[in-house]
Amino acid sequence: MGESLKGLWQQRRAAFRKEVLPYLQDMIRSGFPGFLLLLIILGMIGYGTLLRDFPADFPYVVVGTIVLTPLVCYSPLRTWLHPADVAFLMPREHEMGTCLGASWRHNLLPGFIGLGIMFALFLPLYERAASNPHHWALLVAFAAIVKGLNAAASWRERQIAWPGARRTVRLLRWILTFFLLAVLLSVALWKTALFGLLLVFLMLFVLRLPIRHSFPWERLIAEEERTRRRYYRFFGSFADIPTLPAKVARRPYLSWIAGRLQYAHNHTYKYLFILTLLRTELGGMLVRLTLLGMLVIYLTVRSTLLEGWGAAAVAILFLAIIRVQASALRQSHRHSVWRNIYPLPDYQHNQSMTQVVATTTLVCGLMLWLPLLLLLAQGLIWPPLIIIGLSLIYILFRLPRQFLKKLAKEQDD
Repeated sequence: MGESLKGLWQQRRAAFRKEVLPYLQDMIRSGFPGFLLLLIILGMIGYGTLLRDFPADFPYVVVGTIVLTPLVCYSPLRTWLHPADVAFLMPREHEMGTCLGASWRHNLLPGFIGLGIMFALFLPLYERAASNPHHWALLVAFAAIVKGLNAAASWRERQIAWPGARRTVRLLRWILTFFLLAVLLSVALWKTALFGLLLVFLMLFVLRLPIRHSFPWERLIAEEERTRRRYYRFFGSFADIPTLPAKVARRPYLSWIAGRLQYAHNHTYKYLFILTLLRTELGGMLVRLTLLGMLVIYLTVRSTLLEGWGAAAVAILFLAIIRVQASALRQSHRHSVWRNIYPLPDYQHNQSMTQVVATTTLVCGLMLWLPLLLLLAQGLIWPPLIIIGLSLIYILFRLPRQFLKKLAKEQDD
């Protein structure tokens, strides 16, 4: 029986890969990998510049802790479970260990590889900045053990019955791991091991307190649906695909924007698209991209890469990616029938969506340009002025016409 469950796991994994393969090809043809490659090249140039002109007061503990904590703590788990499995597989819950083992191997291997790549990038900085650095093998081994413990703790978190308790325990685990990595990079290894044992006993005590399920079916199914939704939302930026039902997020820190819109008949579509953008995964993706872009641009500005032109190029890359992601709004409500029921003219649909996409791109661009303006304080005037000027011309004049033309072509098809 265990073999049949493992075969079902392998069958579902293969089916998902076959399902997303055409969309992966569309993404490759879109040129998005080229943007990523250019971003990697710029990052390598900036990294080399940092190593060449390494500052004596480089905050290696803060930087190392910030970049390593997410890779150590993040423990996804793809089980390929479907909602119907609650009825059909729950009687075989005692056999699910076979599938869980395959899922952990499937997810942990890329996680350890990513952690190893990040350590390969961080170790040269650490060895230059630390007065008494640990041997790299001991450092990597310790971090790998901590990641394994985090994976085990994340499974216990998934078993917690109440969402509030689960989120609290997860936050505590991330905070404790953050401090443990900071101690690892700053004090002797034996002291770090003692501190780590203390934190392990603390987490074991905390994890025993909440009520738990023996096998968290609903949690694993919800996690699988969220992962699939993210895949389809990403591929939906490059191809027209039948997406999963969108998850609605409240986001009160953004939803107030829609309330500022004037209550009028001609703003109906605009109100719909603004709320769709702000309360779906697309809005969260744009927020994360903008914040990441601001951080990367700031670090590139600090390194004065290519006399400011490196930071300008990074700003253009992130703005282009944000523009592609914002344009995915056209996939929302595309097949909704209410457009043919309510007396709203079609031209309002296209114009409203174009205005929302262009305004969103402009707002994200303004956020990206804030760290770029720091070049002015360094006497580098032309890179930010030229890039901001060209970007404004594109967003205000070229983007609306281009987007309207694409909408009209899709509607004709």
